[in-house]
Amino acid sequence: MSVPPGTGARVPRVAVIGRQNVGKSTLVNRLFGRREAIAHDEPGVTRDRLELETAWRGRRFTVVDTAGYLDDAGGVQGLARDQADRAMDRADLILLVVDARAGVTEQDGALAKRLRRAVVPVVLVANKVDTAREESDAAAFHSLGLGDPFPVSAMHGRAAGDLLDRVVELLPDAPREVAAPGPGEPVFALVGRPNVGKSSLFNRLAGEERSVVFEEAGTTRDAVDAVVEWPDGHVRFVDTAGMRRATRARGIEYFSVVRATRAIERAHVAMLVIDASQGYTVEDKRIANIVIDAGRGLLLVANKWDLVEEKDHTYADLTRAARQFASAPVMRTSATGGRGVHRLPPVLLDLHARWTTRVPTSKVNEIVQQAQRERPTPRSAGTLHYATQVSSGPPSFVIFGGASEPDPAYRRYIENRLRRAFDLEGVPVRVRYRSRKRRQRATR
Repeated sequence: MSVPPGTGARVPRVAVIGRQNVGKSTLVNRLFGRREAIAHDEPGVTRDRLELETAWRGRRFTVVDTAGYLDDAGGVQGLARDQADRAMDRADLILLVVDARAGVTEQDGALAKRLRRAVVPVVLVANKVDTAREESDAAAFHSLGLGDPFPVSAMHGRAAGDLLDRVVELLPDAPREVAAPGPGEPVFALVGRPNVGKSSLFNRLAGEERSVVFEEAGTTRDAVDAVVEWPDGHVRFVDTAGMRRATRARGIEYFSVVRATRAIERAHVAMLVIDASQGYTVEDKRIANIVIDAGRGLLLVANKWDLVEEKDHTYADLTRAARQFASAPVMRTSATGGRGVHRLPPVLLDLHARWTTRVPTSKVNEIVQQAQRERPTPRSAGTLHYATQVSSGPPSFVIFGGASEPDPAYRRYIENRLRRAFDLEGVPVRVRYRSRKRRQRATR
């Protein structure tokens, strides 16, 4: 059963650990109650820590999915192992997942040796026990010295409820008290093409090595959240996988694109990170369209600015290109060196404030009437009589009057007037028209 982030005391954390391809992500999805972590037959799919808050029998806790653990791994797998280490160090309970069909492996033994020294409870979960006849396969894992193996089938849900009962039973009664995010926390998603520096920027903003950063395109596969405390309160950052055109995404990449799109939809403002040294590409424009169509605020972040040669020319081009996307602001950064990153928080908070803007009806009417005086509506559309804001996030308006909806050019004119008047640059403005209904002659 999935639940929204809570408030108050910090909820306990349950780290799901194990070597590659033992079914950790499938188990996380089973415990969470829906498919959220990417589960795939290919080893090494999960690389970052994916944290999902859930509840069972009235107890809330966070399930942390981790990458396949390899003791002697280097490169990106070594970084993923470090993420798993951090998850174990911060956990209140650890689930060590093993593959009952494959039997005890050397890597299982190495992990068990480390976990026998853990100061928190450890549950040994023998996965892929699909029937009662296969439970005997789990007995071999007694040799790991972590107690009785708990046989489950994450794929089919066998004994998942019993495992959740055991998890709740072992959760600490009094978790540490920390400031928790409120229900109205701003949510910022980092989106962009693969290998443009999103994860490096994410780690700078989150203040820790939260996402795996490696010089290989497509390192991040899941959307990864981090709640950060700023002077004005908590904010949530969501790092996402590099977005490719859907027709080019295959297999695991397809699910990554789906997760990134969903991250945009649950965010309030999206930071579109582009590789400034490559310029503003067709793919960047496509992602910007996705953000605007989803009704989210947009900030263009020109990363790797230290690699740009014609800086003035490049910045002017980006600013010009941003006009078609709600006149989104453009910021320049170098995530690896930290240049310009400190300027992002106030701009993000300002965009969030614009996204949640509420304008008095009298002000809306004043702007619409003034716009008509300076540029009358087309004769076929008729006069617009009344306007009001009906919602925020994004700001949405309804305009009444006229015989029909104005043409696209005039609709853009009204939208731009509203945007300039109420300082809504970088935020989509939704405008609906309700034309005057002509009285129809009654028929007998």
